Amino acid sequence: MGEILQYHHLPERNSLYRLLIYSKAISEIASKAIAVNKPIAAELVDLKPSRRTMQLEKCFVKVLESLPEQPIIKDIDVLFNPAYKVDVMKLLSSAYKQKQFSLVWPGTFSDGKLTYSEEGYPDYRVYEINDYDIMYVI
Repeated sequence: MGEILQYHHLPERNSLYRLLIYSKAISEIASKAIAVNKPIAAELVDLKPSRRTMQLEKCFVKVLESLPEQPIIKDIDVLFNPAYKVDVMKLLSSAYKQKQFSLVWPGTFSDGKLTYSEEGYPDYRVYEINDYDIMYVI
């Protein structure tokens, strides 16, 4: 399902119907991206800790709704909090269906896998792009 594209081969944005995830190495995209970590955290802090996992996607979508159409976002580290026990890639794909956005990936990419954090840390995650309906742009 997932696909890898070269940035210079990227078709017109309006013709794409799946989440675009950019490498943070694409500086012209990263410089335009809107940081959402603090607004998401501000939404979550008002909730009881026991409710945050259930409300995480709702809080994320609320922040997305406050942004311009088809924003490029970055800084989503709060979503990877191990206490939430969510598949962040599934959450992103689900939120994309509610409001289209693109994302600058906060981790690394290698061999068809997106990695967040480093092995041995509690927030370490690896996502096989073929398991998700996304396009990774390098």
